[in-house]
Amino acid sequence: MRLLFKIPDIAYTTVILLLIMSCEKELDLKFPETPSKLVVEGWIENGKKAEIILSHSAPYFSSIDSNSILQFAESHAKVTLFSDTENEILTLRPNQSYFPPLVYTSVDMEGEWGKSYSVQVILTNQYTGIKDTVTGTTTIPKPVELDSVWYESDTDLDTKGHLWIRLTDDPSVKNYYRLMYKRKGKDIRYVSTNISVFSDVLINGKTVDMGFLRGFSSLIDAKNENYFETGDTVSVRFCTIDKAQFEFWNVYQSKVMASANPLATSNNQLKSNIRGGLGIWTGYGATYYTVYAK
Repeated sequence: MRLLFKIPDIAYTTVILLLIMSCEKELDLKFPETPSKLVVEGWIENGKKAEIILSHSAPYFSSIDSNSILQFAESHAKVTLFSDTENEILTLRPNQSYFPPLVYTSVDMEGEWGKSYSVQVILTNQYTGIKDTVTGTTTIPKPVELDSVWYESDTDLDTKGHLWIRLTDDPSVKNYYRLMYKRKGKDIRYVSTNISVFSDVLINGKTVDMGFLRGFSSLIDAKNENYFETGDTVSVRFCTIDKAQFEFWNVYQSKVMASANPLATSNNQLKSNIRGGLGIWTGYGATYYTVYAK
């Protein structure tokens, strides 16, 4: 079975429909401000330290740029990581791979597949002394190894193509997967492929070849900017995730695709595993591969 994950070209349809919808009426809408919430984006994987980025949610219509976004970062929280046998208060460190470049990370604790990990974030209001507590729990599933990973240029594009994986799915286990990549000299961190999360609902027990594009910023520009290129050295991070993480990232993925398409909508709500705040705490059973695009 050979599957190619490619986003359809909608540029011309989009332009035509936007021209049709040229009659507009200005509305002066005023929405009530909602209280800011703590946002958690964290992960732990087998053999790696935990990493957590904290921020505060912003009003929907607020203006955000590279300067103002720093005010939403949270750097004064107490973050504790728990497993069944140990716990550790995480250390805040600078990390230029992310923006804002501040990451809470473990020093001693590393992830082990088959284990559960909980995180507790305590934030004390400097004026009132009131403590706000946010928690989340995840598991690290057993990693699944790929049969092979390779680059293949498209027939009509000499120097551009897809990243391909060959996967044999275990029929006795319900599996959920996530695929990310990092190109040497081009990406400072691992980035999701265009379709990065999938389950084995259609491939259970089968061996399949699956092709992926890079993550995208716009569906209209996907043809020009989302191919892998000949000469790339690509580190591939293939992860197993549990059902709760799959449900979050699957909805997140659909929302990203909808936001890149002005004519699409996504009514599904993110199914966060964070209690008392927003975001996601993810456990990855990860395996790594290197692909030389030739």
